[in-house]
Amino acid sequence: MSFRKSIIKKVFLFFLGTAAWGAMAASPTESSCAAPTEPNNPSANTAVQAILDRMHQTAQTIQSLRADLVYLFIQDPELLEAKTLRQGVLYYTKSTGASRPCLRISFDTIQQDEEAAQSRPEHYLFDGVWLTKIDIALEIVDRYQKAPVDKPVGVFDFISHNFPMVGFTDPQKLKNEFEISALPAPKDPNQPQQLLLKVRPDSCYKNDYTQMQVWIDRKNWLPIRLTAVSVQGDFYDLRWNNLRLNEKIPDAVFQIEIPSHFHQNVHPLEPEDENS
Repeated sequence: MSFRKSIIKKVFLFFLGTAAWGAMAASPTESSCAAPTEPNNPSANTAVQAILDRMHQTAQTIQSLRADLVYLFIQDPELLEAKTLRQGVLYYTKSTGASRPCLRISFDTIQQDEEAAQSRPEHYLFDGVWLTKIDIALEIVDRYQKAPVDKPVGVFDFISHNFPMVGFTDPQKLKNEFEISALPAPKDPNQPQQLLLKVRPDSCYKNDYTQMQVWIDRKNWLPIRLTAVSVQGDFYDLRWNNLRLNEKIPDAVFQIEIPSHFHQNVHPLEPEDENS
């Protein structure tokens, strides 16, 4: 995987963490006692399809989104179990008319293993054309062009090329990439529905992940948590807290003033991005 793709992949994970999808996760082996529905069972497939359809329908109504983020990464849980916890906030607005879609993810703190959390501001911005990373501590700005200026792409479309947007991706496309099963719905309607996703052998994600688990709020049918296991065995836990939908977000939120002394790197559109 190229350095650029690695950076982009991290942003995708951060964005999915918009589910605050806050606290430290339990063990990567954490699981529910209930057995999931069998993916080859017709009634089970119907249940999974109904869940995906409801999530997809809800996602289409989102014009803006704000959430507090909690992002936990555990490197090599079997041996190192090195933990990194980041907390911050996410803002998103859908494109309207001539305006481009806007995404901002800002992390405020970082906590390594059992050490105390430290201030470590870092910002990620995407406007349909440019993906920008601003590292305050290193005083560096990296700008990656991801689409032609006259052909901006939607945030969800952009991310789905590299990370499965559960609930935001066409359900059939998602089922083509994963074997999906559902845990029985809890009796308490305030408890989330859970989906288990196992990467298919021919999936476009087969070199990145082995499995995922998604927790879905049954009041609005949006993800509230996602965990993923990479092919290297690393563990990701991504959550949204205090999710607010379709509230007005000022344009100034997506405009961060960069100090003049910061070093700026510009990475023009690559052929593989232009043709994607």
